[in-house]
Formats: sequence, C-alpha cells, structure tokens
Amino acid sequence: MKKALKIIAIALLFCTLVIPAQAQRRALHYLPNYENEPYHFGFLLAYNQMMYSVKTLENYQNMPLDADSWPNGNYSIPNTLNLYVYNIETQQTPGFTVGIIGSKRLGRYFDLRFIPTLSFSERRMRYDIAIKGKNGQIDYRTFTKSIGTTFVEFPLNIKYRSKRYNNIGAYVFVGVSPKIDLASQKNNKMTDAEGNEFINNLVTKRFDCAAEIGTGFDIYNQWFKMGIELKMSYGFLNIMKGEAFVYTAPIDQLRNKLFQLSLIFE
Repeated sequence: MKKALKIIAIALLFCTLVIPAQAQRRALHYLPNYENEPYHFGFLLAYNQMMYSVKTLENYQNMPLDADSWPNGNYSIPNTLNLYVYNIETQQTPGFTVGIIGSKRLGRYFDLRFIPTLSFSERRMRYDIAIKGKNGQIDYRTFTKSIGTTFVEFPLNIKYRSKRYNNIGAYVFVGVSPKIDLASQKNNKMTDAEGNEFINNLVTKRFDCAAEIGTGFDIYNQWFKMGIELKMSYGFLNIMKGEAFVYTAPIDQLRNKLFQLSLIFE
C-alpha cells in the first residue's frame, strides 16, 4: 500500500506540473472537434498491483488442524499430531498491463469504453504456522505462497467527462470487468517421504467478475490525446478452491482486488 500511495503522489505531482503549463496556452486548442467524433481507438500501458481480499473463518487460530476438527475433512500432515495457522497476510508485488481501447460516444459528456487487456502480476500469501510434533515440541514456521497471475480482462465501463478547459479534461468512470486467470490451475503437486501426494500451493478459480471505479485526466496535444488514469477493481466472486489443505482451511472467502495506474493514448 505504501508503494501505491507513492505512485499516486507522483501522478498527482505530474498533473500539477502539466496542467498549469497547458493552461497558459489559453488561445491554442488542440483537437477542437475530437469529442464530436463517434468512435476513438487507442492503447494503454499500466502499472498494477494485484491483491487478495481475505475473509477468514472465525477464531481460526484456535482450531487444531487434524482430520476431524477442520471443515471438509482431512487436512492433517503426516508425522504431526496437530498444527494450526495463527496468522495470514496477503502481499502484493508490482505487475504490468497492456491493452487496446475502443470508445463509443454516447453523448456530450458520456462515452462507452471497451478495453480488452492482458495483465501480469503475482500475489503472495504469508502463513505463520505452529506445528506440534509427536514428541510434544512446537515448531513455528512461516511459509510464503506465491501465486502467479495472468489475467485476460474485458472491462466495459461508462466514462463521464467534464467540460474541457483549454487542453485539459477530467473524468470519472464505473464499470464491470469479466476476467479469466490463465495461470490459476498450476497446482504444484508434491510427494512426501511416505509417497503421499499433496498440493503445495494455493489454487484459485479461473473465472471472476469485478466492479471498477476510477478517475483520470485527458491531456490534448497536436496529434493525439493522452490520459492518466487511476482505478480500483474489486471482485464479486469467491475464487478460493479448497484443494491445498493448510493453505485454504482457515479461509472462508477469497476475492481479487486490483490497483492500476495507466497511461492511455488515443
């Protein structure tokens, strides 16, 4: 989140430098009839941070992880009496997004946008686990599970534009984004010393649909329009799959969440 705040601050600083410079050119209006055209096309390049929104089971820290105590059956690990997860944290790493833009004019201040994109990133889940062996000794361990993500997204949103001030315009938008995770089914199966096969990663469902909200600035120049856009995306669906024993047992619901800062060229 600190990185996201830094990026937002840099974007705002950039806008404060660009907008006054544009405002000084009060007599010069680039692309004066741009918004009257019925269709526009372009592309975007973006920085993203993908995260999970995690809802855990109530009092999950006090539940022993054995064959009878946890939901959905056998979550025990060979050669241990019991174990439990006492802390879960979601972490994010930087990623990037590329996409194409198709925009349809709906009215004087409204546009309908369709933005197929391809997004690459990685989510991380940190688990603090206590394991009690047969000799009664408790061993505390920390595991970080990395979940590689490749989203094909199909955002559809409504954009509301402000009245243009010289070569600057602001806007807000809302929409929905169906998405498919091409990397979600990588199970990473492993085998223990006794030959038992188990899944060693957090596996999520492939399909999701998210609500989007965002804001941005359009900056007009002599040849094209550039946009600086900030958006947040929140998944509607619970994407958790109960296949990874200790890693999914404490989790009630798992949803996608995304922060994205984009440069748009049309």
